[in-house]
Amino acid sequence: MYVFSLQRFARSPDPVSPRLAITGTALRQGGVLSLHYRVAGDIGGLDVPGPRQPGRRRHELWRHSCFECFIGQKTAAEYWEVNLAPNGDWNVYHFDGYRTGMVEETALRRLPCAFHAGRNEVRVGMEVDLSPIIREEQTLELGICAVLEHRHGEVSYWALRHRGAGADFHHRSGFELTL
Repeated sequence: MYVFSLQRFARSPDPVSPRLAITGTALRQGGVLSLHYRVAGDIGGLDVPGPRQPGRRRHELWRHSCFECFIGQKTAAEYWEVNLAPNGDWNVYHFDGYRTGMVEETALRRLPCAFHAGRNEVRVGMEVDLSPIIREEQTLELGICAVLEHRHGEVSYWALRHRGAGADFHHRSGFELTL
Protein backbone atom coordinates (compact mmCIF):
# COMPACT_ATOMS: atom_id res chain seq x y z
CA MET A 1 0.00 0.00 0.00
CA TYR A 2 1.25 3.46 -0.89
CA VAL A 3 0.36 6.42 1.36
CA PHE A 4 0.19 9.75 -0.46
CA SER A 5 -0.16 13.44 0.28
CA LEU A 6 -1.32 15.80 -2.45
CA GLN A 7 0.10 19.27 -2.94
CA ARG A 8 -1.97 22.26 -3.94
CA PHE A 9 -0.98 24.14 -7.08
CA ALA A 10 -0.45 27.78 -6.19
CA ARG A 11 1.39 30.53 -8.04
CA SER A 12 1.35 32.69 -4.92
CA PRO A 13 0.12 32.47 -1.31
CA ASP A 14 -3.67 32.42 -1.01
CA PRO A 15 -5.08 33.90 2.22
CA VAL A 16 -8.74 33.37 1.15
CA SER A 17 -9.00 29.62 0.57
CA PRO A 18 -9.61 27.27 3.48
CA ARG A 19 -6.67 25.39 4.99
CA LEU A 20 -6.87 21.84 3.74
CA ALA A 21 -4.83 18.66 3.47
CA ILE A 22 -5.48 15.80 1.06
CA THR A 23 -3.97 12.44 1.94
CA GLY A 24 -4.81 8.89 1.02
CA THR A 25 -3.76 5.43 -0.03
CA ALA A 26 -3.30 3.54 -3.27
CA LEU A 27 -3.23 -0.24 -3.46
CA ARG A 28 -3.12 -2.62 -6.40
CA GLN A 29 -4.34 -6.14 -5.74
CA GLY A 30 -4.51 -8.30 -8.82
CA GLY A 31 -6.37 -6.35 -11.48
CA VAL A 32 -8.00 -3.89 -9.06
CA LEU A 33 -6.65 -0.47 -8.12
CA SER A 34 -8.07 0.87 -4.83
CA LEU A 35 -7.77 4.58 -4.14
CA HIS A 36 -8.86 6.29 -0.94
CA TYR A 37 -8.72 10.05 -0.44
CA ARG A 38 -9.16 12.04 2.78
CA VAL A 39 -9.72 15.80 2.67
CA ALA A 40 -9.23 17.28 6.15
CA GLY A 41 -9.31 20.75 7.59
CA ASP A 42 -11.69 23.62 6.93
CA ILE A 43 -14.04 21.62 4.71
CA GLY A 44 -16.95 23.99 5.40
CA GLY A 45 -15.50 26.25 2.70
CA LEU A 46 -15.78 23.52 0.04
CA ASP A 47 -18.60 22.76 -2.35
CA VAL A 48 -18.60 18.96 -2.09
CA PRO A 49 -22.03 17.50 -2.86
CA GLY A 50 -22.86 14.23 -1.13
CA PRO A 51 -23.68 11.02 -2.95
CA ARG A 52 -26.85 10.30 -4.80
CA GLN A 53 -27.85 6.89 -5.97
CA PRO A 54 -26.93 5.68 -8.39
CA GLY A 55 -23.95 7.66 -9.63
CA ARG A 56 -23.91 8.05 -13.41
CA ARG A 57 -21.25 8.22 -16.10
CA ARG A 58 -20.89 11.95 -16.90
CA HIS A 59 -18.52 14.24 -18.74
CA GLU A 60 -16.53 17.26 -17.48
CA LEU A 61 -16.54 16.25 -13.83
CA TRP A 62 -13.21 18.05 -13.37
CA ARG A 63 -14.99 21.42 -13.58
CA HIS A 64 -16.18 20.88 -9.98
CA SER A 65 -15.00 18.83 -7.01
CA CYS A 66 -13.55 15.63 -8.45
CA PHE A 67 -11.08 12.96 -7.35
CA GLU A 68 -8.87 11.74 -10.18
CA CYS A 69 -6.23 9.27 -11.14
CA PHE A 70 -4.15 9.10 -14.30
CA ILE A 71 -2.92 5.63 -15.19
CA GLY A 72 -0.12 4.90 -17.62
CA GLN A 73 2.01 1.90 -18.46
CA LYS A 74 5.74 2.28 -18.12
CA THR A 75 6.63 1.90 -21.81
CA ALA A 76 3.49 3.21 -23.53
CA ALA A 77 2.34 6.70 -24.53
CA GLU A 78 -1.32 5.83 -23.97
CA TYR A 79 -2.97 6.46 -20.59
CA TRP A 80 -6.33 6.57 -18.83
CA GLU A 81 -8.00 9.28 -16.78
CA VAL A 82 -10.38 8.21 -13.99
CA ASN A 83 -12.77 10.85 -12.59
CA LEU A 84 -15.02 10.44 -9.55
CA ALA A 85 -17.25 13.19 -8.21
CA PRO A 86 -18.27 13.05 -4.53
CA ASN A 87 -21.91 12.63 -5.61
CA GLY A 88 -20.97 9.27 -7.20
CA ASP A 89 -20.89 10.41 -10.83
CA TRP A 90 -17.84 9.09 -12.67
CA ASN A 91 -16.08 8.53 -15.98
CA VAL A 92 -12.96 6.94 -17.43
CA TYR A 93 -11.22 8.21 -20.58
CA HIS A 94 -8.51 6.69 -22.75
CA PHE A 95 -5.86 8.89 -24.43
CA ASP A 96 -3.51 7.80 -27.23
CA GLY A 97 -0.85 10.23 -26.03
CA TYR A 98 -0.49 13.53 -24.22
CA ARG A 99 -3.99 15.10 -24.41
CA THR A 100 -4.66 13.40 -27.79
CA GLY A 101 -7.18 10.82 -28.93
CA MET A 102 -9.49 11.19 -25.94
CA VAL A 103 -12.37 8.69 -25.94
CA GLU A 104 -14.61 7.35 -23.22
CA GLU A 105 -13.26 3.98 -22.04
CA THR A 106 -16.27 1.72 -22.57
CA ALA A 107 -14.49 -1.43 -21.32
CA LEU A 108 -15.07 -0.11 -17.79
CA ARG A 109 -18.80 -0.09 -17.13
CA ARG A 110 -18.90 0.91 -13.47
CA LEU A 111 -16.78 2.50 -10.77
CA PRO A 112 -17.65 1.24 -7.27
CA CYS A 113 -17.15 4.06 -4.80
CA ALA A 114 -17.81 5.24 -1.25
CA PHE A 115 -18.28 8.71 0.25
CA HIS A 116 -18.31 9.93 3.85
CA ALA A 117 -18.54 13.52 5.09
CA GLY A 118 -17.76 14.30 8.70
CA ARG A 119 -17.42 17.56 10.56
CA ASN A 120 -13.78 18.08 9.62
CA GLU A 121 -13.18 15.62 6.80
CA VAL A 122 -14.44 14.13 3.58
CA ARG A 123 -13.48 10.59 2.58
CA VAL A 124 -13.83 9.22 -0.93
CA GLY A 125 -12.86 5.76 -2.12
CA MET A 126 -12.95 4.00 -5.47
CA GLU A 127 -12.21 0.55 -6.83
CA VAL A 128 -11.00 0.56 -10.44
CA ASP A 129 -11.07 -2.89 -12.08
CA LEU A 130 -8.25 -2.55 -14.58
CA SER A 131 -8.46 -6.13 -15.87
CA PRO A 132 -10.42 -5.22 -19.04
CA ILE A 133 -7.76 -2.69 -20.13
CA ILE A 134 -4.37 -3.51 -18.52
CA ARG A 135 -2.71 -6.87 -17.88
CA GLU A 136 -2.01 -7.60 -14.24
CA GLU A 137 1.74 -7.99 -14.79
CA GLN A 138 2.06 -4.52 -16.38
CA THR A 139 3.78 -1.90 -14.23
CA LEU A 140 1.55 1.11 -13.65
CA GLU A 141 2.58 4.75 -13.39
CA LEU A 142 -0.03 6.78 -11.53
CA GLY A 143 -0.78 10.45 -11.23
CA ILE A 144 -3.09 10.90 -8.25
CA CYS A 145 -4.88 14.22 -8.08
CA ALA A 146 -8.00 16.13 -7.12
CA VAL A 147 -9.95 19.23 -8.02
CA LEU A 148 -11.79 21.02 -5.22
CA GLU A 149 -14.47 23.62 -5.76
CA HIS A 150 -14.67 26.24 -3.02
CA ARG A 151 -17.87 27.98 -1.97
CA HIS A 152 -16.42 31.38 -2.93
CA GLY A 153 -16.10 30.18 -6.55
CA GLU A 154 -12.44 29.26 -6.74
CA VAL A 155 -11.26 25.86 -7.94
CA SER A 156 -8.02 24.43 -6.51
CA TYR A 157 -5.87 21.74 -8.12
CA TRP A 158 -4.05 19.09 -6.11
CA ALA A 159 -1.50 16.48 -7.24
CA LEU A 160 1.38 14.37 -5.97
CA ARG A 161 3.66 16.99 -7.52
CA HIS A 162 3.12 19.89 -9.91
CA ARG A 163 5.65 20.42 -12.67
CA GLY A 164 5.64 23.48 -14.86
CA ALA A 165 3.86 26.82 -14.85
CA GLY A 166 0.32 25.42 -14.65
CA ALA A 167 -1.58 22.59 -13.07
CA ASP A 168 -1.36 19.86 -15.73
CA PHE A 169 -2.49 16.44 -14.53
CA HIS A 170 -1.97 14.94 -18.01
CA HIS A 171 1.80 15.51 -18.14
CA ARG A 172 3.63 12.21 -17.61
CA SER A 173 6.12 13.80 -15.22
CA GLY A 174 3.24 13.87 -12.74
CA PHE A 175 2.67 10.09 -12.98
CA GLU A 176 5.01 9.63 -10.03
CA LEU A 177 3.69 6.56 -8.28
CA THR A 178 4.76 3.16 -9.63
CA LEU A 179 2.70 0.08 -8.74
